Amino acid sequence: MNTYVERALFVVAPRHFGKSTALRSIFVDPRLGTAGQIPTAPNLPDEYQLSNERNLYLRLTSPHEANESLAEFLAKTKGKMAGGRWCFAGPLHPDAFKKMPDCVTTVDAFVKAFCPERVRVAVLHPNYRNRPMSDFLSDQSRDLLAELHLTDDRVEVLCIDARVRGKNGRMLADFFDFS
Repeated sequence: MNTYVERALFVVAPRHFGKSTALRSIFVDPRLGTAGQIPTAPNLPDEYQLSNERNLYLRLTSPHEANESLAEFLAKTKGKMAGGRWCFAGPLHPDAFKKMPDCVTTVDAFVKAFCPERVRVAVLHPNYRNRPMSDFLSDQSRDLLAELHLTDDRVEVLCIDARVRGKNGRMLADFFDFS
């Protein structure tokens, strides 16, 4: 059976700025089986059934922090989403870190590898530390949002006010609502 990736959601922020917290907040959606409660366990399953035909691969650790290369990240993702209809949600760093390139290069490579229908990149800005986006880019003159907009027509970009933890879960989860 072929793999078909419908949607991909990337949450972008530097280390320790709330990416996994934002991703966990999607559990306010009762379809994910937690009765609307955001789980706090350190390790969660990485696969969730969204409907009879559709699964979500949820990754809470960025490939940057897992010390993966871009090729390793794409191969691992392909292995996790084997056969059927899939959605993906995971964190990315804005800049290159360890063996991974920046989020723009990573999103572009993901789109080329999986051809998803839609991709949403949610930049946590302002984040829970209330720091401006320029503070977390190595090149402060860089226009990260403009670069992301230029990657592909399927890529949409938004900034999420993440100053209050757990408040944006429905907005993120609704991206995977096909009803």
